[in-house]
Amino acid sequence: MADCENLATCAFFKEYETDEAKKQALQGFVDMYCKGDKQNECVRKKVSKALGGPQNVPVNMKPDGKPILGTSDSNWPAEVKAIANS
Repeated sequence: MADCENLATCAFFKEYETDEAKKQALQGFVDMYCKGDKQNECVRKKVSKALGGPQNVPVNMKPDGKPILGTSDSNWPAEVKAIANS
């Protein structure tokens, strides 16, 4: 399976790729959602398509649609939360 077309520019990946505390978890998400069989289940990709681009996806949103550990979704717009929870 080919890598996700958004992997090289994904803000989530870029933000946390050098964070040693989150690196292992990040690799798990990359293996499942970016390089694996869950590419069509990526909530980041879903939000991006629905709202007109990756700039509308919160950086701290994991591919499963939840905020990364230690962060919150309290600043996410209502439409982002609605898509992530659908």
